[in-house]
Amino acid sequence: MSKEEQTKAQATMRIDITPAMLEQLQQAPAPGGVRISNRSGALNMAPRPSSPGVIRIPAAPASRPLGGEEFQTLFQSIYDAVFIADPQGMIVGANVRAEQFFACTRTELCKKNVLDWLCGADQGLLATISGSLEGNRFVLIQALCRRADGTMFPAEISVSRLPLGGKMHLSFFIRDITLRKEQEERLKTGYNALQNSGSGIAVADVDGGLAGYVNPSMLALLGLETAEEAYAYNFRQFLKEEALAADMVAAAQAGDTWTGELEMKRKDGDPFFAQASLEPNLNPDGAMTGIVISLLDVTPQRQAQQQLELYAAQLRQKNAEMEADLRMARDLQYAFLPASYPEVKTEEPGKAGRLEFAHVYHPSGLVGGDFFSILPVAESRVLIFVADVMGHGARASLVVATIRGLLEQIAKETQEPGEFMTRLNAAYSKIFSSASELMFATACCVSFDLKTGQILHANAGHPLPMVIEPDGTVRTARVGEEALGPALGLFGDAKYAHIVADLMPGKRVVFYTDGLTEARNRNQDEFEESGLKASMRAHVAAPLPALLDSLVRDVVEFTGTPVFEDDVCLLGVGYAGN
Repeated sequence: MSKEEQTKAQATMRIDITPAMLEQLQQAPAPGGVRISNRSGALNMAPRPSSPGVIRIPAAPASRPLGGEEFQTLFQSIYDAVFIADPQGMIVGANVRAEQFFACTRTELCKKNVLDWLCGADQGLLATISGSLEGNRFVLIQALCRRADGTMFPAEISVSRLPLGGKMHLSFFIRDITLRKEQEERLKTGYNALQNSGSGIAVADVDGGLAGYVNPSMLALLGLETAEEAYAYNFRQFLKEEALAADMVAAAQAGDTWTGELEMKRKDGDPFFAQASLEPNLNPDGAMTGIVISLLDVTPQRQAQQQLELYAAQLRQKNAEMEADLRMARDLQYAFLPASYPEVKTEEPGKAGRLEFAHVYHPSGLVGGDFFSILPVAESRVLIFVADVMGHGARASLVVATIRGLLEQIAKETQEPGEFMTRLNAAYSKIFSSASELMFATACCVSFDLKTGQILHANAGHPLPMVIEPDGTVRTARVGEEALGPALGLFGDAKYAHIVADLMPGKRVVFYTDGLTEARNRNQDEFEESGLKASMRAHVAAPLPALLDSLVRDVVEFTGTPVFEDDVCLLGVGYAGN
């Protein structure tokens, strides 16, 4: 009872009675030792217990628990939070669980209306509930409840009528469904993911029948319209090799996961390829209830792979043909290298002797762009031609073949190195002028004449040869500016000249291409002309063939690899006197 109610119960009241009623009251024993006195025909009752002539009415006794002891025991033991409210929603009772749910005491709960604890609810809700209970045992509500601290939780509320103390009340059974909502959201998210998945997913029975679930991607993949249509099929029916299905289903039945690529067919027989996964579908007790099938359409990838395999096979065939052609070109290129050297000698008094030759040839590929030619002009005279075509490989070898064809023809017309180079450059430029890319070649043409004891040298941008004098001195050939012309193919009207040098017994000349001096080690340092001179000085006493082999070994030791990045060509010419 509130303080206001207590004050009202204890307040002094005036009651008018008849003389007969007064006499009856005076004769009756006063309950609780209450004294009764008459004052001018009026009966006064006041809270002062010892006042004469006053009837004292004690305060109202404390209210008993709602519904009795047994009801309260049951009420407090209910798992859900429970509100008992009057028809207007004022809470008159709540159980312990309600205190836990709403994070406040029963007294605080009972100070408010049920609507105060429901988010967004108003009196219209109570009217709806009352109307619904006219023809139903209970009304089920889903609402968001507000705790005393302002936090909220989703709830499922069952409302029913409850007669207590002769009056009709409303009972609100409130269940916190936070966990259930979370599970529902997870299930909804998972279901949406399955529905929108790009992979075909289906749940089959233990024998592979599509009897559980089929997502839209699986329907499209199998060429089916609806899930109901799919349930009439077995997964085996869509395999090109149904015998394989037995192994797949057996693996799932054994509790294993089967994965692999399958060749399949749609309902209309249209073939496709799929990456498949089959695994057992287990219930909470771990018992197998079916098979989960996942299919990913890999037809485009498989077709692309098949196309690539076809292209690769064609490319291998083309490469094999090209390699065969290159091997043939290499054999032809090596065939142009002299298997034996021409005999060039003289019996002139004081000059009697002969020329010695040696060479080393290392193309960087099957074929190369470096080459040399030894053209005998007379018994005592020879024309040496050394060239390095730009680049290497098949294109360079084609230019080499062209130049070789020109050499034989021009050598019949002139043996003077300057004139020889002028005519060769004109013919070379004319042939390759229509090429989409500029193809030039460095070259030198040197005449050795034992009879006259002279060396005639014309140069077209080629490295100058190294000279070993009879006394063992190593130096670079001395060629004046007048004999240094541009590379072949750069200028079609270029004119070339030659210089004259002495040729005496014991003199040796080593021609080379830049693949030797430009060879690099791991630090990207080049061997250079200085390295070539140092190597020649170290082996200057060796015979000509051994000298060239030693030069190559020194370069390999410098680079750390026997493989050259560019073609390497060495030609040695020595004058051995009698």
